[in-house]
Amino acid sequence: MKSSLKNWSGTAVVLGVDWGDSGKGRLIDDLASRADIIARYNGGSNTGHSVENKHGKFALHIMPSGIFNSRAKCLVGRNVAVDMESLVAEMNMLDIANVSYQNLVIDKQASLTMPWHKLRDGIREKFRKNKVGTTGRGVGPTYADRTERVGLLVGDLISPDFKKKLEEEVKIQNKFFDLNLKASEIYQNYQKITKRVKKYIGKTTSIITDAKKNSKNILFEGAQGYFLDIDSGTYPFVTSSNPGVIGVWRSFDLHPAEIDHVIGITKAYTTRVGSGPMPTKIEGLAAKHIVEVGQEIGVTTGRIRQPGWLDMILIKAAIDANKITALAVTKLDVLSGIKKIKLCTAYRLNGKKVDYLSHDADFLEKIKPQFEEHEGWGEDISQVRKFEDLPKNAKSYINSIESFTNVEIKFISVGPKRGQVIYK
Repeated sequence: MKSSLKNWSGTAVVLGVDWGDSGKGRLIDDLASRADIIARYNGGSNTGHSVENKHGKFALHIMPSGIFNSRAKCLVGRNVAVDMESLVAEMNMLDIANVSYQNLVIDKQASLTMPWHKLRDGIREKFRKNKVGTTGRGVGPTYADRTERVGLLVGDLISPDFKKKLEEEVKIQNKFFDLNLKASEIYQNYQKITKRVKKYIGKTTSIITDAKKNSKNILFEGAQGYFLDIDSGTYPFVTSSNPGVIGVWRSFDLHPAEIDHVIGITKAYTTRVGSGPMPTKIEGLAAKHIVEVGQEIGVTTGRIRQPGWLDMILIKAAIDANKITALAVTKLDVLSGIKKIKLCTAYRLNGKKVDYLSHDADFLEKIKPQFEEHEGWGEDISQVRKFEDLPKNAKSYINSIESFTNVEIKFISVGPKRGQVIYK
């Protein structure tokens, strides 16, 4: 019998095979019903995961998207840049919706995104000749401090010498970055924050280890997309962490070989927000249609996401690097009404066929995409729940993606709400 993501078991990870904004929160919310553990492994409040279910519509930045499964433990791993101010705001939002987060555990070894990180982020971007399109949430400077082996950790919030550590850090930040921060004001604010979050601070690696030993279902949630990876993405237009499968290892000491399902997620088209090259960029009426129908506005930044045709060269590169075992395609319904739909099936540089070259934005700026054109469809597909019931051209489009990647598409969303999905 053909396996289905609807009945998944074991250890699974959901990661973007694009530049992010692909609907990971949407998919996690669907898959989380079978999970005993849902664990966020990278990024910070620069990510925005949208979830729409019976509880309402939510934009989550730090809180794992599986929080709506009250039976599961939700973990924030040690390689997440934790913005406690953002997390508390999300807690307030969940309180209003009467959603429990009592099973939340935030790793004490995770780095804290503090007020000075947000100030530094803005200063750096202001003076860049070529803007990288930072969200200004302070995530890059948080990871920079972690790499430099300085800065505050989540565990410091509950240590007896937190005030002393904070005062020393503020002194350094003011001196090196010409800031005018007052340690006493920050301390007072974080005393309130600590009262709210201290019961959720703990160790997450041991929870993952025990769950794995006891054959529990573990679902790992990535942030952003593989082509924003600090090491493998379109550098310098990247994020500061590892959205790929290696990010799970860094956060939870779980080797990628121990993951049963590596689920790559992408929209039925491509989008990019912020700076950086996108070879398949769409102009004109088709772009306007996608932005309007797909509501392509960044959850975190409010910026319009630039649409592009689906880039099969990028997706294939992400599949190969992360050993993707299944694909999920979201927002297929958004393409309804577009007469001609394109797939990028090759890159050419100086007349020669080339593959994706990682860590090199200049390369991607120079290549010329080669397209395969598909007939569109006009039907509303939001009520379709079986692949066979999709319009002929929509099925052909999905089959072409499978044929090119040699990976099965097992999840197709045809609307933003939980349940508006085809499990293939």
